[in-house]
Amino acid sequence: MIIIIMIIMIMIIIIIIIIIIIIIIIIITITITIIIIIIIIIIIIIIIVIVNVVIVIIIIIIIIIIIIIIIIIIIIIIIIINIIIIIIIIIIIIIIIIIIIIIIIIIIIIIITTTTTIIIITIIIIIIITISSSSTTTTTIINTTTTTTTTTSIYIISIMIIIIIIIILI
Repeated sequence: MIIIIMIIMIMIIIIIIIIIIIIIIIIITITITIIIIIIIIIIIIIIIVIVNVVIVIIIIIIIIIIIIIIIIIIIIIIIIINIIIIIIIIIIIIIIIIIIIIIIIIIIIIIITTTTTIIIITIIIIIIITISSSSTTTTTIINTTTTTTTTTSIYIISIMIIIIIIIILI
């Protein structure tokens, strides 16, 4: 009887030990799997963060490149507009200079022609006056009153001619 009780006790102890071992194994495997799952989750999170950071960096680089291209295009457009404005100003200045030169030439031509015409007119008037004076001297012998009237009338006619020519020239 004692032997049977001893065998039963040994069997119980063995079963308890086996159960304890099984529980320990289960706990160990559960913890290992949990650790592995945590490690995998951490790795996935790190990968996602890295990918996000890389994507953000790529987006930032693309934005910077686009901004630089836009700035370069704006600078080129401003330079082209400035060059066009400078060319237009130069053309306007050249046109103004040409117009001024033409006006000066026209004024010089007008001055030359007017002076020549005035000289010619004065020469004609001098000739007329000399002719009239000579004619009056010849006629003074005949009649003094007629000579004075003819000379004054010739003077008046010559003055009128001068005034008319000056008005036409103006």
